[in-house]
Amino acid sequence: MEIRFGTDVSQRFKDLFLMSFAINGAFSLQGTLKFLDGLNLYNIENSIAYFQSRRIYLGTTLNLVSKISKGQKEFAYINTINQILPGLEAFLLNITTAYYNLVLNKCLPDFEMESNGKYLTGNYKYKHLENFFLEPERLSLIDQLEFRQDLIGEIEMLETSYKKIFSFAEVANAMKSFQAAFKKYNIDELKIYKELNLFLVDIAVFVVDDYEIVLDKYEFNRINNKYKLLQLYLESDLYFDNLNSYAPFQKSENNYYSTVVLLQRFIYKALTNKLLKNRSFQINSGFVFEDRVSEILKEKGFLLTKIVRIDRREFDVITIKDNKVYNFQCKNNFIDISTVNLNYNLIARNNNRLCRYYEKALLKEEEREYLIKKVTGIEAIKHFLVSRFPVISRNSRIINFNELDEWTLD
Repeated sequence: MEIRFGTDVSQRFKDLFLMSFAINGAFSLQGTLKFLDGLNLYNIENSIAYFQSRRIYLGTTLNLVSKISKGQKEFAYINTINQILPGLEAFLLNITTAYYNLVLNKCLPDFEMESNGKYLTGNYKYKHLENFFLEPERLSLIDQLEFRQDLIGEIEMLETSYKKIFSFAEVANAMKSFQAAFKKYNIDELKIYKELNLFLVDIAVFVVDDYEIVLDKYEFNRINNKYKLLQLYLESDLYFDNLNSYAPFQKSENNYYSTVVLLQRFIYKALTNKLLKNRSFQINSGFVFEDRVSEILKEKGFLLTKIVRIDRREFDVITIKDNKVYNFQCKNNFIDISTVNLNYNLIARNNNRLCRYYEKALLKEEEREYLIKKVTGIEAIKHFLVSRFPVISRNSRIINFNELDEWTLD
Protein backbone atom coordinates (compact mmCIF):
# COMPACT_ATOMS: atom_id res chain seq x y z
CA MET A 1 0.00 0.00 0.00
CA GLU A 2 2.83 2.39 0.82
CA ILE A 3 4.55 1.64 -2.50
CA ARG A 4 1.39 2.43 -4.47
CA PHE A 5 -0.26 5.23 -2.46
CA GLY A 6 2.54 6.67 -0.34
CA THR A 7 3.41 6.87 3.34
CA ASP A 8 0.57 9.18 4.43
CA VAL A 9 -2.18 6.98 3.00
CA SER A 10 -0.71 3.76 4.36
CA GLN A 11 -0.33 5.33 7.81
CA ARG A 12 -3.93 6.57 7.83
CA PHE A 13 -5.10 3.11 6.82
CA LYS A 14 -3.05 1.55 9.60
CA ASP A 15 -4.49 4.00 12.14
CA LEU A 16 -8.03 3.33 10.94
CA PHE A 17 -7.50 -0.42 11.18
CA LEU A 18 -6.14 -0.17 14.72
CA MET A 19 -9.01 2.11 15.80
CA SER A 20 -11.57 -0.21 14.23
CA PHE A 21 -10.14 -3.29 15.93
CA ALA A 22 -10.06 -1.48 19.28
CA ILE A 23 -13.68 -0.29 19.10
CA ASN A 24 -14.75 -3.80 18.05
CA GLY A 25 -13.26 -5.10 21.30
CA ALA A 26 -15.04 -2.41 23.30
CA PHE A 27 -18.37 -3.15 21.57
CA SER A 28 -17.89 -6.83 22.31
CA LEU A 29 -17.30 -6.24 26.02
CA GLN A 30 -20.27 -3.87 26.26
CA GLY A 31 -22.61 -6.26 24.45
CA THR A 32 -23.20 -3.77 21.63
CA LEU A 33 -22.28 -6.25 18.90
CA LYS A 34 -25.39 -8.29 19.67
CA PHE A 35 -27.55 -5.45 18.38
CA LEU A 36 -25.65 -4.55 15.19
CA ASP A 37 -27.50 -7.03 12.95
CA GLY A 38 -24.41 -9.13 12.35
CA LEU A 39 -22.12 -6.15 11.75
CA ASN A 40 -18.73 -5.83 13.42
CA LEU A 41 -15.27 -4.32 12.89
CA TYR A 42 -13.23 -7.47 13.42
CA ASN A 43 -11.48 -7.35 10.05
CA ILE A 44 -11.21 -5.14 6.97
CA GLU A 45 -14.13 -6.66 5.07
CA ASN A 46 -16.50 -6.37 8.04
CA SER A 47 -15.30 -2.85 8.84
CA ILE A 48 -16.08 -1.71 5.29
CA ALA A 49 -19.65 -2.97 5.67
CA TYR A 50 -20.01 -1.37 9.10
CA PHE A 51 -18.78 2.08 8.05
CA GLN A 52 -20.91 1.97 4.90
CA SER A 53 -23.96 1.18 7.04
CA ARG A 54 -23.21 4.16 9.29
CA ARG A 55 -22.06 6.63 6.61
CA ILE A 56 -25.16 8.85 6.93
CA TYR A 57 -24.70 9.18 10.69
CA LEU A 58 -20.97 9.80 10.34
CA GLY A 59 -21.77 12.54 7.83
CA THR A 60 -24.30 13.98 10.24
CA THR A 61 -21.67 14.00 12.98
CA LEU A 62 -19.31 15.84 10.64
CA ASN A 63 -22.01 18.44 9.95
CA LEU A 64 -22.91 18.94 13.60
CA VAL A 65 -19.50 19.03 15.29
CA SER A 66 -18.60 22.61 14.42
CA LYS A 67 -22.17 23.81 15.05
CA ILE A 68 -22.92 22.44 18.51
CA SER A 69 -19.64 21.34 20.09
CA LYS A 70 -18.52 23.26 23.18
CA GLY A 71 -15.46 23.34 25.42
CA GLN A 72 -11.72 23.39 24.85
CA LYS A 73 -10.65 19.81 25.55
CA GLU A 74 -9.27 17.97 22.53
CA PHE A 75 -8.75 14.26 22.01
CA ALA A 76 -5.95 12.67 19.99
CA TYR A 77 -6.65 11.62 16.41
CA ILE A 78 -6.04 7.96 17.27
CA ASN A 79 -9.02 8.15 19.69
CA THR A 80 -11.44 9.59 17.13
CA ILE A 81 -13.48 6.43 16.59
CA ASN A 82 -13.57 5.64 20.30
CA GLN A 83 -15.02 9.09 20.93
CA ILE A 84 -17.54 9.14 18.08
CA LEU A 85 -18.96 5.65 17.52
CA PRO A 86 -20.39 4.89 21.01
CA GLY A 87 -22.51 8.05 20.92
CA LEU A 88 -23.47 7.40 17.31
CA GLU A 89 -24.70 3.91 18.17
CA ALA A 90 -26.41 4.87 21.43
CA PHE A 91 -28.07 8.10 20.30
CA LEU A 92 -27.94 9.18 16.65
CA LEU A 93 -28.86 5.79 15.23
CA ASN A 94 -31.53 5.15 17.83
CA ILE A 95 -33.26 8.51 17.34
CA THR A 96 -34.27 7.49 13.81
CA THR A 97 -34.94 3.90 14.90
CA ALA A 98 -37.32 5.19 17.58
CA TYR A 99 -39.29 7.19 15.01
CA TYR A 100 -39.43 4.18 12.68
CA ASN A 101 -40.85 2.17 15.58
CA LEU A 102 -43.54 4.81 16.07
CA VAL A 103 -44.44 4.40 12.39
CA LEU A 104 -44.50 0.62 12.78
CA ASN A 105 -46.82 0.96 15.76
CA LYS A 106 -49.25 2.95 13.61
CA CYS A 107 -49.01 0.58 10.63
CA LEU A 108 -49.16 -2.82 12.33
CA PRO A 109 -51.91 -3.59 14.87
CA ASP A 110 -49.82 -6.45 16.32
CA PHE A 111 -46.55 -4.54 16.65
CA GLU A 112 -44.90 -5.10 20.03
CA MET A 113 -41.59 -4.32 21.70
CA GLU A 114 -39.90 -6.16 24.53
CA SER A 115 -37.22 -4.89 26.90
CA ASN A 116 -34.59 -6.76 28.88
CA GLY A 117 -34.02 -3.68 31.00
CA LYS A 118 -31.30 -2.39 28.72
CA TYR A 119 -32.35 -2.94 25.10
CA LEU A 120 -35.66 -2.87 23.24
CA THR A 121 -36.48 -5.30 20.44
CA GLY A 122 -39.57 -5.33 18.22
CA ASN A 123 -41.45 -8.15 16.49
CA TYR A 124 -41.08 -6.43 13.09
CA LYS A 125 -37.98 -4.79 11.67
CA TYR A 126 -38.25 -2.12 9.01
CA LYS A 127 -35.51 -2.51 6.41
CA HIS A 128 -35.26 0.74 4.49
CA LEU A 129 -31.86 0.51 2.78
CA GLU A 130 -30.74 -1.74 -0.05
CA ASN A 131 -27.56 -3.64 -0.88
CA PHE A 132 -24.46 -2.05 0.62
CA PHE A 133 -26.82 0.12 2.68
CA LEU A 134 -27.78 2.45 -0.18
CA GLU A 135 -31.03 4.42 -0.31
CA PRO A 136 -33.67 3.17 -2.77
CA GLU A 137 -34.00 5.20 -5.97
CA ARG A 138 -36.54 5.38 -8.77
CA LEU A 139 -33.78 4.98 -11.34
CA SER A 140 -30.13 4.94 -10.34
CA LEU A 141 -27.22 5.87 -12.54
CA ILE A 142 -25.99 2.27 -12.34
CA ASP A 143 -29.36 0.88 -13.47
CA GLN A 144 -29.47 3.29 -16.41
CA LEU A 145 -25.94 2.38 -17.49
CA GLU A 146 -26.70 -1.34 -17.20
CA PHE A 147 -30.19 -1.63 -18.67
CA ARG A 148 -30.28 1.27 -21.15
CA GLN A 149 -26.82 1.02 -22.66
CA ASP A 150 -28.34 1.48 -26.13
CA LEU A 151 -29.27 5.06 -25.19
CA ILE A 152 -25.77 5.91 -24.02
CA GLY A 153 -22.87 6.84 -26.25
CA GLU A 154 -19.21 6.47 -25.42
CA ILE A 155 -18.22 8.50 -22.36
CA GLU A 156 -14.87 10.26 -22.61
CA MET A 157 -13.63 10.15 -19.04
CA LEU A 158 -10.79 12.23 -17.66
CA GLU A 159 -7.75 10.19 -16.76
CA THR A 160 -7.29 9.37 -13.07
CA SER A 161 -4.07 8.40 -11.38
CA TYR A 162 -3.42 4.77 -10.44
CA LYS A 163 -1.57 6.05 -7.38
CA LYS A 164 -4.51 7.98 -5.96
CA ILE A 165 -7.59 6.60 -4.23
CA PHE A 166 -9.58 9.76 -5.03
CA SER A 167 -9.04 12.71 -7.35
CA PHE A 168 -10.93 15.82 -8.45
CA ALA A 169 -11.14 14.35 -11.96
CA GLU A 170 -13.71 11.90 -10.59
CA VAL A 171 -16.10 14.77 -9.94
CA ALA A 172 -15.88 15.86 -13.57
CA ASN A 173 -16.32 12.24 -14.65
CA ALA A 174 -19.47 12.01 -12.53
CA MET A 175 -20.93 14.94 -14.47
CA LYS A 176 -19.95 13.31 -17.77
CA SER A 177 -21.59 10.05 -16.71
CA PHE A 178 -24.83 11.79 -15.78
CA GLN A 179 -24.92 13.75 -19.03
CA ALA A 180 -24.41 10.60 -21.09
CA ALA A 181 -26.71 8.30 -19.10
CA PHE A 182 -29.64 10.72 -18.84
CA LYS A 183 -29.31 12.68 -22.07
CA LYS A 184 -32.74 11.31 -23.05
CA TYR A 185 -34.18 13.67 -20.42
CA ASN A 186 -32.15 16.69 -21.64
CA ILE A 187 -30.24 16.84 -18.38
CA ASP A 188 -27.60 19.15 -19.85
CA GLU A 189 -30.31 21.77 -20.41
CA LEU A 190 -31.31 21.88 -16.75
CA LYS A 191 -30.33 25.07 -14.97
CA ILE A 192 -28.94 23.14 -12.03
CA TYR A 193 -26.72 21.05 -14.33
CA LYS A 194 -25.29 24.21 -15.89
CA GLU A 195 -24.74 25.76 -12.47
CA LEU A 196 -22.95 22.65 -11.23
CA ASN A 197 -20.60 22.72 -14.21
CA LEU A 198 -19.71 26.38 -13.64
CA PHE A 199 -19.42 25.82 -9.89
CA LEU A 200 -16.88 23.02 -10.37
CA VAL A 201 -14.78 25.24 -12.61
CA ASP A 202 -14.87 27.96 -9.94
CA ILE A 203 -13.73 25.75 -7.07
CA ALA A 204 -11.13 23.74 -9.00
CA VAL A 205 -8.40 26.24 -8.05
CA PHE A 206 -9.11 25.63 -4.35
CA VAL A 207 -8.50 21.87 -4.43
CA VAL A 208 -5.71 20.71 -2.13
CA ASP A 209 -3.86 17.45 -2.83
CA ASP A 210 -6.48 16.55 -5.46
CA TYR A 211 -8.95 15.76 -2.67
CA GLU A 212 -9.82 18.49 -0.16
CA ILE A 213 -11.45 21.83 -1.05
CA VAL A 214 -10.69 24.73 1.27
CA LEU A 215 -12.31 28.18 0.96
CA ASP A 216 -12.00 31.15 3.26
CA LYS A 217 -15.27 32.85 4.19
CA TYR A 218 -14.90 35.61 1.57
CA GLU A 219 -14.37 33.20 -1.32
CA PHE A 220 -17.12 30.93 -0.05
CA ASN A 221 -19.62 33.78 0.24
CA ARG A 222 -18.73 34.93 -3.28
CA ILE A 223 -19.32 31.47 -4.73
CA ASN A 224 -22.36 30.77 -2.57
CA ASN A 225 -24.03 34.01 -3.69
CA LYS A 226 -23.21 33.25 -7.32
CA TYR A 227 -24.93 29.85 -7.47
CA LYS A 228 -28.43 30.33 -6.08
CA LEU A 229 -29.70 26.86 -6.99
CA LEU A 230 -27.02 25.06 -4.99
CA GLN A 231 -27.23 24.64 -1.23
CA LEU A 232 -23.54 24.44 -0.45
CA TYR A 233 -23.78 24.82 3.32
CA LEU A 234 -26.53 24.10 5.85
CA GLU A 235 -26.86 26.67 8.62
CA SER A 236 -29.22 24.60 10.76
CA ASP A 237 -27.86 22.80 13.82
CA LEU A 238 -30.91 20.51 14.14
CA TYR A 239 -30.24 16.79 13.99
CA PHE A 240 -32.77 15.75 11.34
CA ASP A 241 -31.96 18.73 9.12
CA ASN A 242 -28.33 17.64 9.07
CA LEU A 243 -29.22 13.96 8.76
CA ASN A 244 -31.09 14.67 5.50
CA SER A 245 -28.70 17.29 4.14
CA TYR A 246 -26.38 16.76 1.19
CA ALA A 247 -24.70 20.16 1.43
CA PRO A 248 -21.01 19.47 0.69
CA PHE A 249 -19.32 22.11 2.85
CA GLN A 250 -18.67 22.30 6.59
CA LYS A 251 -17.53 25.41 8.39
CA SER A 252 -14.69 25.56 10.88
CA GLU A 253 -13.78 28.99 12.25
CA ASN A 254 -13.29 31.19 9.15
CA ASN A 255 -12.91 28.47 6.54
CA TYR A 256 -15.26 26.16 4.66
CA TYR A 257 -14.19 22.61 3.85
CA SER A 258 -15.33 19.88 1.48
CA THR A 259 -13.88 16.81 -0.23
CA VAL A 260 -14.11 15.05 -3.58
CA VAL A 261 -16.35 12.40 -1.98
CA LEU A 262 -18.77 14.95 -0.51
CA LEU A 263 -18.94 16.81 -3.84
CA GLN A 264 -19.78 13.63 -5.74
CA ARG A 265 -22.53 12.81 -3.24
CA PHE A 266 -23.90 16.35 -3.56
CA ILE A 267 -23.89 16.29 -7.37
CA TYR A 268 -25.59 12.89 -7.51
CA LYS A 269 -28.38 13.92 -5.16
CA ALA A 270 -28.92 17.35 -6.76
CA LEU A 271 -29.31 15.90 -10.25
CA THR A 272 -31.39 12.85 -9.34
CA ASN A 273 -33.79 15.00 -7.28
CA LYS A 274 -34.29 17.25 -10.30
CA LEU A 275 -34.90 14.31 -12.62
CA LEU A 276 -37.66 13.02 -10.32
CA LYS A 277 -39.88 15.84 -11.56
CA ASN A 278 -39.48 14.74 -15.20
CA ARG A 279 -42.57 12.81 -16.31
CA SER A 280 -40.68 10.83 -18.95
CA PHE A 281 -38.10 9.86 -16.33
CA GLN A 282 -40.84 8.63 -14.00
CA ILE A 283 -42.40 6.45 -16.70
CA ASN A 284 -39.15 4.99 -18.02
CA SER A 285 -37.85 4.31 -14.52
CA GLY A 286 -40.77 1.89 -14.15
CA PHE A 287 -39.69 -0.07 -17.23
CA VAL A 288 -36.09 -0.24 -16.01
CA PHE A 289 -37.37 -1.45 -12.64
CA GLU A 290 -39.22 -4.29 -14.40
CA ASP A 291 -35.98 -5.24 -16.14
CA ARG A 292 -34.14 -5.32 -12.80
CA VAL A 293 -36.85 -7.48 -11.19
CA SER A 294 -36.82 -9.82 -14.20
CA GLU A 295 -33.06 -10.26 -13.92
CA ILE A 296 -33.28 -11.20 -10.23
CA LEU A 297 -36.14 -13.63 -10.80
CA LYS A 298 -34.26 -15.25 -13.67
CA GLU A 299 -31.30 -15.84 -11.35
CA LYS A 300 -33.74 -17.49 -8.93
CA GLY A 301 -34.80 -20.03 -11.55
CA PHE A 302 -37.97 -18.36 -12.87
CA LEU A 303 -38.52 -18.66 -16.62
CA LEU A 304 -39.36 -15.27 -18.14
CA THR A 305 -42.25 -15.57 -20.60
CA LYS A 306 -41.81 -12.10 -22.15
CA ILE A 307 -45.61 -11.74 -22.12
CA VAL A 308 -46.37 -8.03 -21.73
CA ARG A 309 -49.84 -7.70 -23.29
CA ILE A 310 -52.88 -9.98 -23.59
CA ASP A 311 -56.05 -8.72 -25.29
CA ARG A 312 -54.79 -5.15 -24.86
CA ARG A 313 -54.25 -5.72 -21.12
CA GLU A 314 -50.75 -4.98 -19.89
CA PHE A 315 -48.73 -7.16 -17.54
CA ASP A 316 -45.35 -6.50 -15.92
CA VAL A 317 -43.43 -9.74 -15.36
CA ILE A 318 -45.04 -13.12 -15.99
CA THR A 319 -42.85 -16.11 -15.13
CA ILE A 320 -43.09 -19.88 -14.95
CA LYS A 321 -41.47 -22.19 -12.40
CA ASP A 322 -42.24 -25.85 -11.62
CA ASN A 323 -45.17 -25.77 -14.07
CA LYS A 324 -46.83 -22.89 -12.20
CA VAL A 325 -47.29 -19.29 -13.29
CA TYR A 326 -45.98 -16.52 -11.06
CA ASN A 327 -47.23 -13.09 -12.04
CA PHE A 328 -45.31 -10.14 -10.61
CA GLN A 329 -46.49 -6.54 -10.61
CA CYS A 330 -43.70 -3.96 -10.27
CA LYS A 331 -44.65 -0.75 -8.47
CA ASN A 332 -42.36 2.26 -8.40
CA ASN A 333 -44.46 4.48 -6.13
CA PHE A 334 -42.31 6.85 -4.12
CA ILE A 335 -42.71 7.01 -0.35
CA ASP A 336 -40.52 9.46 1.58
CA ILE A 337 -39.57 8.63 5.17
CA SER A 338 -36.80 11.22 5.50
CA THR A 339 -39.12 13.58 7.38
CA VAL A 340 -40.29 10.94 9.83
CA ASN A 341 -39.55 13.27 12.74
CA LEU A 342 -41.97 15.94 11.51
CA ASN A 343 -45.08 13.81 11.26
CA TYR A 344 -44.73 10.05 11.70
CA ASN A 345 -48.53 9.75 11.73
CA LEU A 346 -48.67 11.15 8.19
CA ILE A 347 -45.98 8.75 6.98
CA ALA A 348 -47.87 5.85 8.55
CA ARG A 349 -51.10 6.96 6.81
CA ASN A 350 -49.29 7.21 3.47
CA ASN A 351 -47.82 3.75 3.98
CA ASN A 352 -51.20 2.23 4.82
CA ARG A 353 -52.85 3.96 1.87
CA LEU A 354 -50.18 2.59 -0.47
CA CYS A 355 -50.54 -0.91 0.98
CA ARG A 356 -54.30 -0.82 0.43
CA TYR A 357 -53.69 0.24 -3.16
CA TYR A 358 -51.27 -2.66 -3.59
CA GLU A 359 -53.75 -5.14 -2.15
CA LYS A 360 -56.44 -3.91 -4.57
CA ALA A 361 -53.94 -4.26 -7.42
CA LEU A 362 -53.38 -7.89 -6.45
CA LEU A 363 -57.13 -8.54 -6.43
CA LYS A 364 -57.38 -6.98 -9.87
CA GLU A 365 -54.73 -9.38 -11.15
CA GLU A 366 -56.71 -12.32 -9.76
CA GLU A 367 -59.80 -11.12 -11.61
CA ARG A 368 -58.00 -11.18 -14.95
CA GLU A 369 -55.83 -14.26 -14.45
CA TYR A 370 -58.03 -16.10 -16.98
CA LEU A 371 -56.10 -14.18 -19.64
CA ILE A 372 -52.81 -15.64 -18.43
CA LYS A 373 -54.30 -19.14 -18.32
CA LYS A 374 -55.50 -18.74 -21.89
CA VAL A 375 -52.02 -17.87 -23.18
CA THR A 376 -49.88 -20.17 -21.02
CA GLY A 377 -52.26 -23.11 -20.72
CA ILE A 378 -51.35 -23.38 -17.03
CA GLU A 379 -54.09 -23.35 -14.40
CA ALA A 380 -51.95 -22.80 -11.27
CA ILE A 381 -51.24 -19.08 -10.90
CA LYS A 382 -49.93 -16.99 -8.03
CA HIS A 383 -49.76 -13.20 -7.96
CA PHE A 384 -47.17 -11.04 -6.24
CA LEU A 385 -46.31 -7.36 -6.13
CA VAL A 386 -42.76 -5.97 -5.87
CA SER A 387 -42.50 -2.49 -4.35
CA ARG A 388 -39.44 -0.43 -5.38
CA PHE A 389 -39.65 1.62 -2.18
CA PRO A 390 -40.10 -0.50 0.95
CA VAL A 391 -43.51 -0.48 2.61
CA ILE A 392 -44.59 -1.84 5.97
CA SER A 393 -47.00 -4.75 5.51
CA ARG A 394 -47.76 -8.23 6.83
CA ASN A 395 -49.07 -9.25 3.40
CA SER A 396 -46.68 -11.96 2.19
CA ARG A 397 -47.62 -11.24 -1.45
CA ILE A 398 -46.23 -7.71 -1.20
CA ILE A 399 -42.45 -7.99 -1.58
CA ASN A 400 -40.14 -5.08 -0.90
CA PHE A 401 -37.50 -4.89 -3.61
CA ASN A 402 -34.69 -4.65 -1.06
CA GLU A 403 -35.71 -8.13 0.15
CA LEU A 404 -36.23 -9.74 -3.28
CA ASP A 405 -32.75 -11.27 -3.36
CA GLU A 406 -33.53 -13.26 -0.18
CA TRP A 407 -37.21 -13.85 -0.99
CA THR A 408 -38.39 -17.44 -1.45
CA LEU A 409 -41.73 -19.02 -2.37
CA ASP A 410 -42.00 -20.78 1.01
